[in-house]
Amino acid sequence: MLPLGRKKSGKKEKKKSISRHLSSRLVICIAVICIIFVTATYFKKKKESNEILHNKAKEYQELITSSLNVPLWDIDRDSIQQIGTSYMQHNMICRLLIVDQMNRVLFSDQKKKSDNAIQFNWKVFYNQERIGRIEMDVSSEFLTQKNRELFVSGMLTLLIAIMMISLTTGFFLKVVLKKPFEELSDIVESYSKGQYDQNKTQISYIEFDQFVKVLNQMAQKIIRQNEELEHRVIERTKELDEANKDLKKLAILAEEANKSKSEFLTNVSHELRTPMNGIMGMAAILEDLGLDDSYLECVKIIQNSARDLLSLINDLLDYSSLDTGKLQLHVTQIDIKQAILTILNIFKVRAEKKSLQLKYTFAEHIPEKVYCDSIRLQQVMANLLDNAVKFTESGEIQVDVDVQMDTPDETILSFKITDTGIGILKSDMRHLFKLFSQVDASVTRKYGGTGLGLIISKKLVDLMGGEISVTSEIDKGSTFWFSLSFQKQKPLEMILS
Repeated sequence: MLPLGRKKSGKKEKKKSISRHLSSRLVICIAVICIIFVTATYFKKKKESNEILHNKAKEYQELITSSLNVPLWDIDRDSIQQIGTSYMQHNMICRLLIVDQMNRVLFSDQKKKSDNAIQFNWKVFYNQERIGRIEMDVSSEFLTQKNRELFVSGMLTLLIAIMMISLTTGFFLKVVLKKPFEELSDIVESYSKGQYDQNKTQISYIEFDQFVKVLNQMAQKIIRQNEELEHRVIERTKELDEANKDLKKLAILAEEANKSKSEFLTNVSHELRTPMNGIMGMAAILEDLGLDDSYLECVKIIQNSARDLLSLINDLLDYSSLDTGKLQLHVTQIDIKQAILTILNIFKVRAEKKSLQLKYTFAEHIPEKVYCDSIRLQQVMANLLDNAVKFTESGEIQVDVDVQMDTPDETILSFKITDTGIGILKSDMRHLFKLFSQVDASVTRKYGGTGLGLIISKKLVDLMGGEISVTSEIDKGSTFWFSLSFQKQKPLEMILS
């Protein structure tokens, strides 16, 4: 279980050592302080070097002047050469030029050129008479090099010190923290095993006392919560047991009531069919007696009413069989086109009586022979066509049979019935395929019906392993479609039987 706010990562999170963490932070702090100190010392030395350079340059200026007073007055070239050469041995002097009062060069020497050299140029007087001129360049490279060496040595010393501090502090913290953390680990481990009643009070360092106190408080809270939870579980278990007993009683009563309802519905339907057949038979006899037109019209009304009532009785019997799971499919080899055309021809007459056009199309590759229950297939088609004719006042009804999938052993066909009738609102579609339901009361008053046709069609299509659905637009019409799978070869259960 992941902590709240954390996401599971594909990479395993690397664990850190507290002693290493503390020692690394300590080393970083010491290193920063030492680096600041060494850097400040370096810049301070650099500033002092500049001051030393200027002081040394003035000192060299005075010494060279005093040394060259007599040689310049006498124009003693040898002495001047010796004095110039001796001063060029100093590390700080990188160029020296000595000329007489006629600007004749008496001495000139230069070491490697320095970009940061300081130039000095002054005249030499003897007995208040100018006897020559001296140019001198003084470089700070020597002092800078010394400062750099000092800085590097300081940094190396600092690095060694940091390594020593890191090792010693890491070892020290590991030794010091080992015992208290082992004690805390023992406490947490005992709590993880459910030993909440064993309060731990002994700890090596007082800094961890508050933490241990919080752990003990948490343990006591968990004990109380566990007790409350166990009490609630016991109470809820009792309530659930009682509720389950009541539900079992209600389920038994509902099952018995449903069984009694189905048996009653089946018995009543069967009992109704006998007198209805008698009524229809007598009406047929009366029709053949040569009655006048007024009586003959009454006989036709009796026949139509009896057929409608017998159709409703048959629907009730089918629904009862489907609801109890007693309806069995009788699969035989049929001519699928002929089975559909038989139903279409029946409803073509009804459509023409309402001045409606009933059109149909068959896909080219529909198999000639398939295995299915033709009676139930025709019943589904009849129910959907009955609704299409009933709810369409003008226009046409289109029936399309297409192939969705075809293999050597199996084919899936889709049956689509499209009308130009009253249509159905989207909000009312949820009432479709429900027992004894129509979209609204006005439809029932105007067109009649119980809604059994669609619910029986839905159950039959489900029983045959297919699916059924509808699309509709108000005042433009509806399209009911269903798809079924048919075997081309004789099914295994028929072979075994």
